[in-house]
Amino acid sequence: EIPASQEFALRNVIGSDVAIRQWVIDKLPNDQVSIENALILSRSRRWPLMIDPQLQANNWIRKTHAEGLKIIRLSQPNYARDLEFQITNGRPVLLENLGETLDPLLDPLLQKAKFKAGNIVMIRLGDSTIEYNEDFRFYMITKLPNPHYSPEICVQVTLLNFMATPDGLEDQMLGILVAREEPEVEKKRQNLIVESANSKAQLKEIEDRILELLSNAKGNILDDEELINTLSTSRIASLRIEERVSEQEKTQAIVQETRDTYVPVAVRSSALFFVVADLCNVEPMYQYSLEWFYSIYDLAIGTAEKFERNVQKRLQALQSQFLRLIFEKTCDSLFEKDKLMFSLLLCFKSMEVDQDINQEEKNLLLLACGGTGSSIPKPKAEWLTEVSWDRICELDKLARGPWNNFANSFKQNLQAWQAVFDADNPLDVAWPGGLKDSMTPLQKSLVLVALRPDCTVQGLQEVIATKLGKDYLEPPSFDLEKSFEDSNSTTPLIFVLSSGADPMAEIIRLAHKMGMNNQRESVSLGQGQGKKAERAILEGKEQGFWVILQNCHLAASWMGRLEVMVEELKPEDVQEQFRLWLTAMPSPAFPVSVLQNGLKMTNEPPKGLKFNLLRGYLSIDRDWFEEAGAGRGEECQHAFRKMLFGLCFFHASIQERCIYGPLGWNIPYQFSEPDRQICMMQLRMFLEENENIPYMALRYTASEANYGGRVTDSHDRRTINNLITDFYCADILKDEYKFSPSGAYYAPVFSPYETYVEYIRSLPINQMPEAFGLHSNANLVAAISEAMRILRTANSLMPKTGSGEGTRSPDAILTEATEKYLKAVAGPFDCEFVEAKYPMDYKESMNTVLNQELLRFNKLVIQVRSTLVDVGKAVKGLVVMSQELDEVASGILANTTPGVWKAVSYPSLKPLSSYVTDLCARLKFFQDWIDAGLPSTFWLSGFYFTQSFLTGQLQNYARKFKLEIDTLTWNFKVQKQALTSFRKPETGCLVYGIFMDGARWDDIDMVIAESFAKVLFCELPHIHLTPCEVSKDGVDKKTTTLYPCPIYKTSERKGVLLTTGHSTNFVMTMLLPMSSQHTEKHWVKRGVACLTQLDD
Repeated sequence: EIPASQEFALRNVIGSDVAIRQWVIDKLPNDQVSIENALILSRSRRWPLMIDPQLQANNWIRKTHAEGLKIIRLSQPNYARDLEFQITNGRPVLLENLGETLDPLLDPLLQKAKFKAGNIVMIRLGDSTIEYNEDFRFYMITKLPNPHYSPEICVQVTLLNFMATPDGLEDQMLGILVAREEPEVEKKRQNLIVESANSKAQLKEIEDRILELLSNAKGNILDDEELINTLSTSRIASLRIEERVSEQEKTQAIVQETRDTYVPVAVRSSALFFVVADLCNVEPMYQYSLEWFYSIYDLAIGTAEKFERNVQKRLQALQSQFLRLIFEKTCDSLFEKDKLMFSLLLCFKSMEVDQDINQEEKNLLLLACGGTGSSIPKPKAEWLTEVSWDRICELDKLARGPWNNFANSFKQNLQAWQAVFDADNPLDVAWPGGLKDSMTPLQKSLVLVALRPDCTVQGLQEVIATKLGKDYLEPPSFDLEKSFEDSNSTTPLIFVLSSGADPMAEIIRLAHKMGMNNQRESVSLGQGQGKKAERAILEGKEQGFWVILQNCHLAASWMGRLEVMVEELKPEDVQEQFRLWLTAMPSPAFPVSVLQNGLKMTNEPPKGLKFNLLRGYLSIDRDWFEEAGAGRGEECQHAFRKMLFGLCFFHASIQERCIYGPLGWNIPYQFSEPDRQICMMQLRMFLEENENIPYMALRYTASEANYGGRVTDSHDRRTINNLITDFYCADILKDEYKFSPSGAYYAPVFSPYETYVEYIRSLPINQMPEAFGLHSNANLVAAISEAMRILRTANSLMPKTGSGEGTRSPDAILTEATEKYLKAVAGPFDCEFVEAKYPMDYKESMNTVLNQELLRFNKLVIQVRSTLVDVGKAVKGLVVMSQELDEVASGILANTTPGVWKAVSYPSLKPLSSYVTDLCARLKFFQDWIDAGLPSTFWLSGFYFTQSFLTGQLQNYARKFKLEIDTLTWNFKVQKQALTSFRKPETGCLVYGIFMDGARWDDIDMVIAESFAKVLFCELPHIHLTPCEVSKDGVDKKTTTLYPCPIYKTSERKGVLLTTGHSTNFVMTMLLPMSSQHTEKHWVKRGVACLTQLDD
């Protein structure tokens, strides 16, 4: 038998305890990964390239080679000369801040392309041939957390990942804590490490000396006096050392016992670092260094409540204080949209550390109860959607605790569950079987996701409040003065901007207070401003004034220089009053090291109609307000003030409509303050220069020119043109005119400036959708959208490996899912057979449409099936897991449609499980067409390229009646809901599968009607599309009340214009009847449109 150890450890095979102890003393993290990396580095033939975002390897190399180490960067102009000098003199070089590419000059060095010239070893670098000293050492380090190096680079270097590990971080944080709490114990431990290392080194030295003498001994070794003396002295020395080691081990046990008391704090604290570090995947500006994390930890130790002789209470205080500080300090640099998600991540991590969470339930929550589908039939209940039922069945699959037989129990208590569904707040009413009282907050959140997704955020808040407390639901308001107090002259203060934010007023206000108003210089970065900014920084740090660099994201090419200048800020070279302020929109070009070491703050304009209106009015100059229209008399002033309020309300409403997603705008536009300013100037000018108010001209300048200049979507332009008519109209001059049905919003009567501000302050903080002309269901849409975004973002930050007992491994999930999806998705169509059965026919364009559709679907099916097969093989290790396959595997685990499928797919926003079900239904539709011939009704949603089907139908009509296709248009007739069987119409076609968003179809009056509460979409009955000549169109568009309703492929609505002239999303405009009490403007403001498919 081959002898083998029970567990493999690289350090036992090639490691030396003496060397490893020395590395740990030199700041190498004391965890298995870091030690193995160091062992590989020390033994490898190739030069190491280290991935080191937390600078742990950097600190270790600097400490190990304290003397003679030269630190260079590729951005330095003379780095090659420094490198040549170090190579010739045999000294170490650390090349830091590497990107994803290397300078070709380094190739000979990486390949160790040495050659001999006589007896001298030489190497060629660029144009120079230099002497090569074998003592030379070369280390390369990148701060990028997840770099992608080309295979050419990878084969030339030893790639090592020095990312912080939980074990290593835990050890370091324990050291920091014990050093503060029990300084004597930590000092004793540090001394023990050094003494132990010295003792081991002495023993090794003695052993090596004896072996050397024995190997060199000649003749009788008993006659070798030096050997005999060495053996006798070494015996005494080794006995002394062994006694010392024995004493050290006893002391070590006592020290360890004391350290073990503080382990829980170190474990929790180190776990939280990975929550904070992963935030960079949400926004590129969310970068946090290990040093910053340690400083917060140190602050928590210093500020946590102290308890005499009660260690447990002290540990609890430390944990609470650190969690609170990390939450507050991180929230200062997060956008509002990500704060609740951050609280949720902190909560989950705390629950994991306390082993107080069911991993399967957590994973299902983050997937929004998505899964591989259900075989249990849905009960007959109109209020229960297919999506909700599928989610309930996914909960049933958990099959333990409250989920045992959950689907059947739900079926039996449908009426009781309907009461929960209908309740304004489902957490305030009783749940069937007393489930609500027996469930954990996490389990209640799962039920809310399934039944009432609009209340998901409320459920998540309860999870957070129960575990961490309500303080973690309300981040402290931003305080610039407090942040300034935390800064120093070498730490840049970074404002991360959002659209519409301008922190300059805040900075100027602070400068006034700190007496620095005359000692500040502001530079707005852009093309050619780099040198000016550089000069300002150099002068500022010498003279001690503030330097404000605005819009750093616009000077991406200068960011490298900024990084160097920030790193060169040393306390001894900089005046104490100096501060460097930076403002930037989120940008991947912004230097990571500046972000990590800087003090980040977010500056967002307040959200909501009320605050938007208030901001608009507070920015108006009072003298300008009083003077406007005064020259033309009180009537002009009255009109100006009424219309000015209308304009500000219009500006606020078009900005706030964005929160309702595509119901508000197809494309979320970033309307800005200058848009409103120019409209205000034009309003005053038009009123003062004209006898009569030119409403049409004012509307045009606002909705088409100033604001409309940003609006690129034709249906959004229709919306903004309709919205402006509510405010630039003759009715606004009447005091009884209201902006919304409730009457809460109106233009106040003619009065002084202060009255308008007081009225705005009296408005409700949270506006209802009616303020924008939207249905109350729009609030549900916004709430569901926010909840799904939070869960989706949190899920993207979760580790992709199995965690926790009882959860299935990713490999098991992938194997099951690939097998299931491969069974579901049929193979590609036999296009040759279909072409023979349905050849190109002049009188039947549908044959051509069918053949073209099958070619498109075949391309998608082949991609889907081949990647699923390969993922299954990759899990078993039969093929290499390529980047493409990894994307598919990640999609299966996260229930998201992979990009490699989307690239050859029809537009779809469905999660993966629903996407596969939808794809199978489309394939079945076409297979039925092939088998049974041309269908009598067409599933409009089933087509890959819907426009080709519609064009084919027009072509059939044009050829039948010998007309030009360009002269044709469509007529639309919605059929009765009760009709289920149809004959093929003589002209045109019958289509189904269209959903109405923002309204519903009234089957009794056969018109568009207001949506029912909590019913977001309504499926339209079959529609008869009839082609007709434009000149003979029987529908009178002027007398008949018709709403031109756009049809889109997905709820996203926005699309890209293709080379064919068609949009990737917009299909056509359908004319639908309206009741006489409604106008087209009413439904345009509602954002009513039709969709060919839903999101789930």
